[in-house]
Amino acid sequence: MPFCDVLLPGPWWNSLTYEPPVPAEPGARVIVPVGRGVRIGVVESARETPPDDRSFSLRSIREFPDEGALLPPDMLDLLLWGGRTFLCGAGVMLTVVLPPQFLADRAPLPPFSQPVAPSQREYEETFLYDCDDEARWGQLRGILERRSSFIALFPEQALAKAFWKDLPASLKEKSILWPSTGGKKLRDAWLSVRQGTVAGVVGGPGAVFAPLPEGGTIVVDEESSRAHSAYKWPHVHSRTIAGRRARVGGAHLVLSGRLPSSRIALRDDVVSRDRPARNDIRFVDIRKGFASESLGISGSLSLSKALFDETRACMDAKRVSLWILDRKGYAGEVACEECGSAVLCSQCGSVMAWEEKKNRLRCSACGAVRPFPEVCPACRGPLLTGKRPGLEALYAIAQTLASDACPAVFWEDERPTGEKKRRELAGKMSSGGIVVGTRGTLAACDSVDVGFVAWVDADAEARNVAFQAKFTAFSMIWESLWRGRGAKDRVLLLQSRRPGSGWQRGVALGWPHFWRDELEERREFGLPPFSFLLGIRCPSLEAKRGIMARLEQTAIAPMDPDETALSFWATVPSMDRIRRALAPFFSIGNSGRGFPEITVWID
Repeated sequence: MPFCDVLLPGPWWNSLTYEPPVPAEPGARVIVPVGRGVRIGVVESARETPPDDRSFSLRSIREFPDEGALLPPDMLDLLLWGGRTFLCGAGVMLTVVLPPQFLADRAPLPPFSQPVAPSQREYEETFLYDCDDEARWGQLRGILERRSSFIALFPEQALAKAFWKDLPASLKEKSILWPSTGGKKLRDAWLSVRQGTVAGVVGGPGAVFAPLPEGGTIVVDEESSRAHSAYKWPHVHSRTIAGRRARVGGAHLVLSGRLPSSRIALRDDVVSRDRPARNDIRFVDIRKGFASESLGISGSLSLSKALFDETRACMDAKRVSLWILDRKGYAGEVACEECGSAVLCSQCGSVMAWEEKKNRLRCSACGAVRPFPEVCPACRGPLLTGKRPGLEALYAIAQTLASDACPAVFWEDERPTGEKKRRELAGKMSSGGIVVGTRGTLAACDSVDVGFVAWVDADAEARNVAFQAKFTAFSMIWESLWRGRGAKDRVLLLQSRRPGSGWQRGVALGWPHFWRDELEERREFGLPPFSFLLGIRCPSLEAKRGIMARLEQTAIAPMDPDETALSFWATVPSMDRIRRALAPFFSIGNSGRGFPEITVWID
């Protein structure tokens, strides 16, 4: 083959064509000239014919640094498919699939094992939904023992470590715990799998790209968790990638967790009988509570008698209470008393929360920080006041109940990231106490005996305008019933303005009841899983107008809530049409104008 197409790390969708000095193997690393320099890429395919446009001369591949192909055929297919599915391009997927050193260091890599012959097994799937983590994990370990190779994915590295810790010796000796960060550990883990010295992988979402041979078993636990979607763009979803690997490679796909995602909930063969005991749930009308004022903040936190009674009872039993409020900072926003304008983030335009401890503001959307302003940025008025009390204000209240034996802990300060930190937290809370934080505080259930969980403003969890806001709220509250130690006799309190109504009914009746109502509403509005929802962020307003016009020409109606913002939305029944419509905006020729960033919501 006298020509070959090469994938290079970059946001354009097209590969670049070169002339190889020797026959090129798809999946091999190559060093090629780009502009005035050279870059490392991967051969996508070889071809007999040159590109249609011959107004330019083809350049040659400089070097093949390795012996054999870095990516086996199934991983190369997965990379190309991911670029099409998540509308980010194969070049961006290259940076997601491979450790960064492979695209920066020209040094030869160790020889790779020969690709295993394609599996003759047929794809099969198992759904395993059980709120008892120990029982569910026991069944998963039994499934893994019946296959020669496996990948087991978890939404959090801490959960992956807990599962790995109790693997049978026969599985642990031939498998590895996939690292959660990059660097040398990720490089070595990737190579050990590629060289065939490892047959099993347990890890967080990133482990889905471990280059194990086809076949085997792929487990995705807590498959409905949003943590399986990458936090930063491109928002690749590990469960979706795992499903593709299993179908193409003839693997056994196991989807498990406490509750299913929307696409799985549509199936008739997924059932659950898990329901919490009636006495374990308290619904409280937040309007009948008493208002707790905080210095420098207009508005108040509504706190109920039940919150304090259950907290004291839990502390008397030497257990831990969680107070959860999804509103960081001392106040949810800061506004001017004269003009009424809120202080907004200069980067994304979102409301900024007031962090009193650090005397600064933090964006609730992008995380940008700035000093607390002396005057209003809009009118220069000197009177700035906090609104909507946040976590720091709630923590001050919790401290009034605490003691030396039963301390109050602010999760944002004490968040344990390793085994040593978790042991320290368990020791500090051994006689009970209160942990105050956002929804991430649920991780404390893995370390301490949590007997009481209070959602201080349950409505706030579903107040987000995103289409999946109610599911996000339900899933977190459902998790707080079952996760970790003390779940069997844990009490749950939901403070709400509509206690026990709407989506909250599912908390008492079980997730099948929640999904029945939620799917009916999504079907009516044509939202995922009945369509694909795209969030498109453009490099400029000019580019936004051009892209929206292009979509309208192809009968795709964009939704633009703010003409001055760079982002807009679109729903499509099929990805093929929008992929064809957007392709011209992802040509390498657009590098000077910038490229859109697209987030695909599948379910």
